[in-house]
Amino acid sequence: MKSICAICLLELKRTFKKKSAYVLMFAMPLLFAYLFGSLFGASSTVNLRIAFVDEDQTIVSQQIRKRLMLDDMISYELLSAEQAEQQLTEREIEGVLTLTNGAATKVMSGDPIVEFHYLPGTAIAPIILQQVQQAVLAVEIEVVAAQTGSSYLEEDWVALYERMTTNVEQIPVWTEQATRVPSTGMTSVSYSSAGFAIMFVMMMMLTMTGILIEAKQMGIWSRLFTSPVTRFQVLAGYFLSFFFVGWLQFGVLIVLSSVLFGVTWGNPIGLAVLVTGLIVCIVGLGIAIASLVQTAEQQNAIGTLIVISTCMLGGVYWPLSVVPEVMQKIAYFVPQSWAMKGFTALIAEGGALQDIAMPLLMLLGFAAIFFTIGLRNIKYV
Repeated sequence: MKSICAICLLELKRTFKKKSAYVLMFAMPLLFAYLFGSLFGASSTVNLRIAFVDEDQTIVSQQIRKRLMLDDMISYELLSAEQAEQQLTEREIEGVLTLTNGAATKVMSGDPIVEFHYLPGTAIAPIILQQVQQAVLAVEIEVVAAQTGSSYLEEDWVALYERMTTNVEQIPVWTEQATRVPSTGMTSVSYSSAGFAIMFVMMMMLTMTGILIEAKQMGIWSRLFTSPVTRFQVLAGYFLSFFFVGWLQFGVLIVLSSVLFGVTWGNPIGLAVLVTGLIVCIVGLGIAIASLVQTAEQQNAIGTLIVISTCMLGGVYWPLSVVPEVMQKIAYFVPQSWAMKGFTALIAEGGALQDIAMPLLMLLGFAAIFFTIGLRNIKYV
């Protein structure tokens, strides 16, 4: 144990002697969180205009529009087809969303009920289409419930559906005890604070795990193994130093973001467990990369590329809800996406330990894969 602690303390001293380490660990993530949080926070007040052409004119089409209007960033304005076409041509609106005739029947059959026309190069098209898909799915569930209920109540399903959507107090529902506590919601600064904390902890671990390559090249390990110390003790000492620095960095960022930006991180036990699983995963990734390259320069170049690209795929910079569905599926294979799911459950949904069980298991699964790759390929001499 003394050998493990000695190696750990040596690496900690080396790390904290560098002034650049403090910039990478604390200054940069806080700066990026503030800038991105302020940017998206300011952009959230921008109201994008979409024309809504309702050819169906039923309670179903009205409910779809009502659900779309829940987004404060996008305004769905009810226009005629002629007005919408004219405003789109004059670029007064971003696009035209047309709800075709027979929406109720088409919802049940699975046929497309919405047409979306927009100008070439419109960046928000995927967001609109995803919102429409979610709204139609929610209305489809309501329609099925109304039609099922009408068979028991011997009442027209349209009348029942209208009553369901306009006077929910009259509809009996089952309730269960909530396991979550109230939260302040996932603001743009909260999201950026969590995302950039993950990113810069990964960047710091890349820098630190590069020590493994330098120690081998400089013959430090060869000299260590001539003393009464085992490979397990050497690796355990390095791992302990990496883990300590990662936890210290994330912990300080949690405290500073709470003080400076008012971020509420949620349940402390769940947060501690999630951060621990995340740090183990990140350290494993750093060791895996270090075991597959020849020089520290290669590790920095390849590792930085991996970190930035996977952060983009994993929803660190922006919510995954705004990217195409295929990108959302790819995100399942990126550990950052599971970490963000966990932080979202804690911060935005007031979740507890049981609510982050799946993200935690996935992070530990990634960690097992990374450590297996790293320990199999690492060269000691």
